[in-house]
Parts: sequence; structure tokens; C-alpha cells
Amino acid sequence: MLGIAWLCFLIPFPGLGMFLGWPLNMVAFILAVVAMSKGGAGKGIAQLLLSLVVSPLVYLVGVVVFAGAVSAISQPALDGKAPADKSSHQDIAIAPVAPVEITARQLYRDYEANEVAADVLYKGKRLLISGDVAAIQTDLLDEPQVHLKAGSVAQVMISGLSREEAGVLSKGDAVLAACTGNGMILAAPVTRDCELQ
Repeated sequence: MLGIAWLCFLIPFPGLGMFLGWPLNMVAFILAVVAMSKGGAGKGIAQLLLSLVVSPLVYLVGVVVFAGAVSAISQPALDGKAPADKSSHQDIAIAPVAPVEITARQLYRDYEANEVAADVLYKGKRLLISGDVAAIQTDLLDEPQVHLKAGSVAQVMISGLSREEAGVLSKGDAVLAACTGNGMILAAPVTRDCELQ
């Protein structure tokens, strides 16, 4: 039983060691206990120790063999995708993406209407947000946060400003901030990495 279990551990086939090798190892362990109970401690002690000590080592070797097999299979696919001429990549210039220009009110409305659709449009994207300052505060880490009015009580949170930038603002100031959209938290759109323009 142990030999078959170890063979299952070493064959690089997904799940073979887990779903066949370990149950067979358990059977070998039980048979060793039965042999010890019927014939004395010396009859099954070797099998018991092999199933407890050697089997996990063989399993780890099998995992390494499986990882090597997967790596060998995937490597030709990666090599096939490599460009024939590496110098062609150096000639390609990527144009910077223009930030999405939006008001705080519109950003809030888009998130209020459909958070999933708004995440597709704004999350992780560079935004140029305009609005009036509603509040200037600090977060739990004592970092500045500026809230822009997006309605009577609705706000958009601007994070990542330096203390100097946030320190010169007052409630009611009209601002333009370049930020990265960061989704919605507690029913308010949030941003990160902001800079005043």
C-alpha cells in the first residue's frame, strides 16, 4: 500500500496524490496498527514509521516534480509568445492617457446610480475633479482629507494631498484636483494620490 501511495505522490497528475495517495497511505497506516495489535509492536512499527515520516517527504518531492512538469509545459508556450525582434519594442511609444474630467457632483451621481459601472469608468483611472471644498480633516493615520461638495449632504473624498496643499484650503474654495479613482466607501466616492492643479 505504501509503495502505491508513494507512486501516486510522484506521478505528476493533478489531485492523484491528494485524492488517491493519501487515502492509500491512511490504509497502510491502519494496516500497520492492526499488525502491531495482532503480532506485537515489532510487526508493524516499520510500516507505521514509513507512513508517518517518509510519506510526507515523498509527497513534497511529488509536489516539486509536479511544479517542474507544469513549468516545463508552460515554458514553450511563453517562448512562443516572445517577439522575434526585441528591438521592435523599443520603438513603440505609449501616449499618456488624458485624465477623465469630471465634477464632484457628477462623480457622486454616477456612483449613486450604479457603483459597478462607475468603478469601470473611474476606479484606478486618473481623474481631474472639480468642486467646492466642504470639509478639511485628517484620517486615522493623521493624513489630510478634503471633502468636496457633491450635493446638499453628498461628498467626494480627496486623499493624498500634502499637508501644505490641504493647509491653504478653506471651506467653500473651488478646487481642481488630479487624483486616481479608488471606488466607493460608506456611500461616498473616494480617491487617492491627489494633487491640486
